[in-house]
Amino acid sequence: GSAMLHRLGWLLFYSFMALLLSCLLFLKKETPLAGGLEAHQPFWAPSGAHHSQCLPNHTMANASLSLPGRHRLFLTYRHCRNFSILLEPSSCVKDTFLLLAIKSQPGHVEQRAAIRSTWGRAGSWARGRQLKLLFLLGVAGPTPPTQLLAYESGEFDDILQWDFAEDFFNLTLKELHLQRWVATACPHAHFMLKGDDDVFVHVPNVLEFLDGWDPAQDLLVGDVIHHALPNRNTRVKYFIPPSMYKARHYPPYAGGGGYVMSRATMRHLQAAMEGAELFPIDDVFVGMCLRKLGLHLTHHPGFKTFGIRQTLDPCLYRGLLLVHRLSPLEMWTMWALVTDEGLKCAATPKLQL
Repeated sequence: GSAMLHRLGWLLFYSFMALLLSCLLFLKKETPLAGGLEAHQPFWAPSGAHHSQCLPNHTMANASLSLPGRHRLFLTYRHCRNFSILLEPSSCVKDTFLLLAIKSQPGHVEQRAAIRSTWGRAGSWARGRQLKLLFLLGVAGPTPPTQLLAYESGEFDDILQWDFAEDFFNLTLKELHLQRWVATACPHAHFMLKGDDDVFVHVPNVLEFLDGWDPAQDLLVGDVIHHALPNRNTRVKYFIPPSMYKARHYPPYAGGGGYVMSRATMRHLQAAMEGAELFPIDDVFVGMCLRKLGLHLTHHPGFKTFGIRQTLDPCLYRGLLLVHRLSPLEMWTMWALVTDEGLKCAATPKLQL
């Protein structure tokens, strides 16, 4: 009799597990929002046991039916703002002067290689000041394989990756998570330059500019944009419906290609971000937080976040702090030209604030 009961127990256990599994699979099928959103990798996205559990806000999803898929997806998961770290570099040394925090993507292996071997590498020109290079990544599907990033991370110690999907609308999550990471792993860094992986940064000029600044004073300097209008064209990647931003103009903000902030501003900004509702455009989001803090932005003509017309003239670059949109090859070329001792330029007037 006991053998029979034993068998019955197992049978019940198996059928219960099978039922549980089919329920889970059914639920998994049911969760995507109607209207082709399944195609999008959801925000809390990557599969794997470690991913951050955060459930969709269906009220929000149903309220935003008239919006494009990615906006609905953003609103449905906007409350999800705690993601695990998948890869991280070692903490900063105490006297880190400048943190170079560069937004990248898993597939941009060449961009990272170009930066590491040019302006991201500390040279004699750093005059003994400690720099730390960081690449900020989300997760982007099967290519490149995770092994490559793990190798890169082990080899260069500069990859900071979180388990949210790599997406234009998730750059705000990068911003928030970066500030959290800095607060715990790099709280003493004097300044941070935050930029894209296609910007050319003339680090010696940035360091020279920062010479006179006190990290305990607020500073956010870059290509400051005033009175920008929210883009109301649904076909543009920057489209923002009035339901998501009512005011006529965005607050002043620094072009996301690259800007520099002080330690004081990093701390204030993190506090403001923790209390703010996320907005899909990251540089505008930073502008909103700065306005909330009552902080003033400093415009500097040496930050060219919208590229420049007569490109690749090393004499022009020699006077700038940051230029947007260079390919890895242009990055290497430019660095070689700019650092060439033999480069003769007509006396260029020093860019003044």
